[in-house]
Amino acid sequence: MDPTSATGGSPPPGVGGAPGGGAPGGAPGGPPPGAFDPSLIPSPPSEAANAVAHSFTAAAVTLNIISFLLFVGRMYTRSFPVFQMKWDDWVLAAAWVFVVTNSVLLIMTVPYTFGGDPMAFTLADVIYSNKLAVLSQPIWAWSMATIKISVAGMLLRLERRKPVRTFLWVMIVLIAIVCLYSTLSSLLQCIPLAGAWDLLNMMVDKKCWTKEVIRINSICVSSFNIVTDVIFALMPVTFLRNLQIPLRERIVIAILMGLGVFASAASIVKAVIAANFGKGPDPNLEGINMGTWSVVEEQVAFIAACVPCLRKPFKRVLQKFGLASVSAATKQTGNGYGTSGYGRMGTSTKNTNGAIRMKSLTSSRAQSEEDILSDDHKGGDAAVTEAEIWRTTEVRVDLEQGQRGAAGREKIR
Repeated sequence: MDPTSATGGSPPPGVGGAPGGGAPGGAPGGPPPGAFDPSLIPSPPSEAANAVAHSFTAAAVTLNIISFLLFVGRMYTRSFPVFQMKWDDWVLAAAWVFVVTNSVLLIMTVPYTFGGDPMAFTLADVIYSNKLAVLSQPIWAWSMATIKISVAGMLLRLERRKPVRTFLWVMIVLIAIVCLYSTLSSLLQCIPLAGAWDLLNMMVDKKCWTKEVIRINSICVSSFNIVTDVIFALMPVTFLRNLQIPLRERIVIAILMGLGVFASAASIVKAVIAANFGKGPDPNLEGINMGTWSVVEEQVAFIAACVPCLRKPFKRVLQKFGLASVSAATKQTGNGYGTSGYGRMGTSTKNTNGAIRMKSLTSSRAQSEEDILSDDHKGGDAAVTEAEIWRTTEVRVDLEQGQRGAAGREKIR
């Protein structure tokens, strides 16, 4: 998360609320140890900050429930009935751990939203909230990086054009570099790091970034996130030209796969807050607002990464509401896979030396993002993918005696 992250309450007048703040009373070295007991200094949040904190907690809990259900759905479709987990799936699993950890840490910065009395909040609670927020910063950076790397890995499995694949690998390298930079900047914003939550400035030997440096750093990282969010949100939509489905379904799928645009919108809002951080009368309110949009950004990005693998469940819901068409085979058999016991066969079936090549053969439960692309986009007939099954069939033909002479002159294939 950005260095200017959500905190639990406002420091009392005269106490610096961020690294590099002035010492109470203007003392250049700060108060001597033991001069203040933070647990005895009331520091309740303002009414506006308290209201925003409750909204933040509700949004964080709701989005975590939704993302967890979609994550479980993706893992299930990628594992059953055929185990087809790839490296991008495992990266997304790591991203889910980072997302949940970051959400828990940030929710703990506003404990009074769970029925506590905000008026009982003290400076000691504020310091602890700042500590949790600072520790969440590198975790947020890794959650965003792993989400985007997972999306890039999924696109690499679907894309065959060399220039696009090269571009995706370049993006993965850039994302990893920015993630490492964000991690180091979070850990080195104060030396020692404990100075980042030393609101009473009791550590006389700490060296911290100024508010202006923190603001510039936050804007730069947010700008990179905005660009990458837009790129990864729009790239899957370009595949829709290869879908052999009605226009109405293409539009719905484009909306589902383009959810990453909302993550970029959250990044823009957060960048605006970061650019004006510290200029308002209530820095605590600004911090909670930034924490809210940080959680929204990573949650929406995570949800957008799960959706492409859940096209089949979404299509069933859309069919129920009349937003997607139902094929004739589905109406006759009650499923979307025709009458064959082997599954759904595409329009391209070829005979090669007695072998029947069945294209687009999929399981009724393992519906993932590979199934939404046409065979031409996967490399055509020249490439044999994991979704293809070859079957050799022996055919024995018994002819009547009167037809054997004519049949002998024909070539049976």
